[in-house]
Order: sequence, then structure tokens, then C-alpha cells
Amino acid sequence: MNFADLLHAACASSPTQVQIPEHWGQGRATFGGLLAACLFEKIRPRVAAERALRSLMVSFVAPVAPGALDVQVRVLREGKAATQVQATAYQDDQPCVVMLASFGGDRASAVSVAAMYAPTTRSPEAATQFPFIPGLTPDFTQHFDYRYAVGKMPFMGGREPHLGGWIRLREPGDQVAGVAELLCLLDAWPPAVFSLLKAPAAGSTLTWSLGFVERPEACTGGDWWQYLADIQHAANGYSHIDATLWDRHGHTALVSRQTVSVFA
Repeated sequence: MNFADLLHAACASSPTQVQIPEHWGQGRATFGGLLAACLFEKIRPRVAAERALRSLMVSFVAPVAPGALDVQVRVLREGKAATQVQATAYQDDQPCVVMLASFGGDRASAVSVAAMYAPTTRSPEAATQFPFIPGLTPDFTQHFDYRYAVGKMPFMGGREPHLGGWIRLREPGDQVAGVAELLCLLDAWPPAVFSLLKAPAAGSTLTWSLGFVERPEACTGGDWWQYLADIQHAANGYSHIDATLWDRHGHTALVSRQTVSVFA
């Protein structure tokens, strides 16, 4: 099943419920990128099509298991130019994920600063492939093709506070990549702080903030997307990580800041 079909199957059965599939786990929880994608799919129909997504803020309150997830969507405010929408997901009557989405139409602006073009790095063909090893690597990683070009793989005792390379969906479908695909492609990378550890450790995203910069043109989830993450600070069991995702044209699609809890 390709990603588009999987997302449709997860979200289409009910306007207030999502069916989380098997084989998308990371430890005892479901992959956060897929959860964010599903919540956004519930939010998007509540907003006028001409209002583009500008930012998302996500809080992962509790682990989500495969199965039914109840979703409540509330339009907090719809003004002349911007719309704010909140979605809260529940499992067993307990809140698990909260998303705040901000949409806005284009405005006239006296300031124009271009986003950073993708940095030069090793090509996907020259970079190191990250293998899927059943029982060792998280289940959800089987759905992605990774190529490491910057930094070390998880738990290899790296020294540089950077991690990056290339990624694509293994079964993307033919449609142009939308918000759901971008969320998964960015979040599929392990927290960069894991590359500095010398032994396996558990971790989870506490909060995740994303800015949508340029809308990818004629790009699919099966194209190579370039990724780079920088650890801004890590101490006391928490890490703050900034990351960027570029499309195949080298244009910035997403910028992200993630707060990660590390249980080492």
C-alpha cells in the first residue's frame, strides 16, 4: 500500500476518528510524523482552500498505539487574513496529541528575505544507506529510504552536532507531495542527539514547531529530499534541535524546531 492510500484508509472512515495502522511504530509509540499527518488531514477541510498553511505546533502528550484515535477539531479564530485551528487526539479518553495549525493568505510586504538554498553535500548515490533491520531499527523506518551524508548514524558516538542527508518514501504514490508527506519525511530522521550517544537509548519528541516556507513544485514523496539538523543545545535529558527540509530543486520546504526528551 502506498503512502497516499494508507493515509486515505487511516482518515476517511470517519470525520472524527483516525485508524492508526500497524508497522508504523517507534518503540511503544506510533511514529509522530504519521500522527501529525493524520491530524492535519482532519484540519485541512475546515479551512478555506486559498489560505495556505504557515505553521504547525505539535505537542506529543502520550504514546499512541495502533487502532482507533478520536480527533476533535476546533476553529479557534477565523479573521480577515488568518485562521487558527486546533486538533486534539484522544485514545482511551486520554489526550495524546495536540496540534495548532495557522493558515494565512498572502500579504503585501516591504521586506523580502530568501530562504537558504540547499547546501552542497554528497549525492544520495554516494551517501551511506541506512538499513532497516527488523527488531532493531524502528518499524516505521521500513517505509523510508535514507542516505546519511552528514554526521553519524544513531548511537555511533559522533562528535559533530549536525545530522543530515537524503530521504524519500519507498512507496509514495504518484501525487505531488503535500503537507502529510512533508511531515513524515522530516520527522522520519532520528533526533540528531542520538548520533552523539555511544549506546542505544530511548527518546521521544516533547514538542515540535514547523514553518512552511516554499510550496514544493512538481515534487513527490518518491523524490530525494535533502535534510539537515543542528543541535542547538542538549543537557539535563533534553535536546533542542533545528532542522530544514529542501525539495529536489534545492528550495526550502520546511523549517523545524524540536524539543526531544532523551532517556539515556
